Amino acid sequence: MTRNNPNEYDPESAIIDAELLVKYRMINRAVETLERAIDSLPRHVGLREKLREILIDAGLRDQAAQQCLALASLHISAGDIDRANERLLEAKRLDPRVSVTGQLKDTRRSVEPPQPQRSQKILAGNLADVNLFDIIQIIENSKLTGALTVTSPTAVGDIMFDEGLVVGAKSGADFGKRALGRLAGVVEGTFEFEKSNAAFEHTIQTTSNTALILDLLRAKDEEDAGLGGLDSM
Repeated sequence: MTRNNPNEYDPESAIIDAELLVKYRMINRAVETLERAIDSLPRHVGLREKLREILIDAGLRDQAAQQCLALASLHISAGDIDRANERLLEAKRLDPRVSVTGQLKDTRRSVEPPQPQRSQKILAGNLADVNLFDIIQIIENSKLTGALTVTSPTAVGDIMFDEGLVVGAKSGADFGKRALGRLAGVVEGTFEFEKSNAAFEHTIQTTSNTALILDLLRAKDEEDAGLGGLDSM
């Protein structure tokens, strides 16, 4: 592998070296070679894609899922909806135990923060594949500002975010937590997040999306038990 100094790696040389090691069944050495290069070049998509490929071929599905999540975070930052979605869904297929939320928080350190710009659709998919709460936390971890549109047979509406924090929701005639509660019950349909510079009206007051989600889950339990629940929000 060509190196100018101990902290600089040539990505193409690293990939070639890894392929050679794989050819001779030295999988662990190939993985280590790519991991060292990624430590120096954490934003290099080619290195992570090659590592992902080798891990899948080696049957190391949990580690491959981690690389999928890192790649999804990079693609989200670049505004590439299709590729981000593809890697997110692949991560869940490779290792259903892996959350698409917490891991993206770690990869944010190696991704430049998204820059302010005009409205831009950067994330979309099917709610049968990705849980709505996972999507909310992906947006929180990426500190995105914009609106998440949810479309399903049971509810249609928008959830508004300010630097990742939920600040409002609308569904039909409902606003705020009541609307968010309706949308939170959706298990099928589609979602689409549109990044924006728009200032949204704060119809939801919270300091934590996690606390907000827990409130919604408690309210849903009460509703299922016939105790009012979402209607009282």
